[in-house]
Amino acid sequence: MKIAVWIVFALLAALWTGAALLFVTVSEWAAGLLASGQAEQLGTAAATMPLPPALALWIDPATVKLAQDGVLWLLNSARDVLPLLGSAMGWLEPVIWLLWLFGLVVMLVLAGAAHLLLGRVPSVQQLRQQAGI
Repeated sequence: MKIAVWIVFALLAALWTGAALLFVTVSEWAAGLLASGQAEQLGTAAATMPLPPALALWIDPATVKLAQDGVLWLLNSARDVLPLLGSAMGWLEPVIWLLWLFGLVVMLVLAGAAHLLLGRVPSVQQLRQQAGI
């Protein structure tokens, strides 16, 4: 059982690390996109895309048009702020890695506690000896 605890810890730590790495990569990409000003062009292109005919059966076109208008308004009102936001995202990567470290320490403490608790559980042979079987 102790080995299972550490195998589960290793798998969760690998998943946690992969998620953190993915989040850092996406945040770097988004920061570059915001700093270069391409986010506005990408948002404008997305806001003017027509609704595919297959989705028109499931989604009201008026709702989609309202959402697209809202995105265009947001991009127009945030036009001067987007490059600043892209440069301010530089502090996000250290925060992500600090959260990763905190999560890994919590998982390590939990795995260590489970290891110690499993060490206190008597084995089947010890229970048989105590019972006199």
